[in-house]
Amino acid sequence: MTNLSAIITSDFVKIIHDIVSVSFLLLAVTLIYRSVRGIKNHLPYAKTDKYVAIAFIVALYLQLILGLIMFTNLGSGFDFQYIPDESNNMVAKRLWPVEHIVLMLFALFIANLGLISSFLTEKSQSRFKKVLIYYSIAVVLIAISLLSIYA
Repeated sequence: MTNLSAIITSDFVKIIHDIVSVSFLLLAVTLIYRSVRGIKNHLPYAKTDKYVAIAFIVALYLQLILGLIMFTNLGSGFDFQYIPDESNNMVAKRLWPVEHIVLMLFALFIANLGLISSFLTEKSQSRFKKVLIYYSIAVVLIAISLLSIYA
């Protein structure tokens, strides 16, 4: 019975993780679009831009928490199916979660730097540029961390 509840819990956490991932992707696209549009059209940095930037960070923190739950014993229902003949795949599957978590932490750190840096800047154009640069780097790091599992 305990194993069944662990599997149900792990499935629930994985579903929530997937939902937050899609939300994060939508926020990232929105944020990058609004930043490019703001730079090109010399728009003022609006409250909506600020809220989207904060939501981006919140989604990253949620991803971190859910990812750590899946990585630790709390997510013990997540089992990695290893086939003995595929030792390279086994090593890749075993090391990928660590690589993914480290790159996600760097992405979160860089996105936080971008948020703080944009808050300290007065000019709208500078804010848009900082958000675009820092958050784009964070998105690229996340994409790199996902490539190894899906490639």
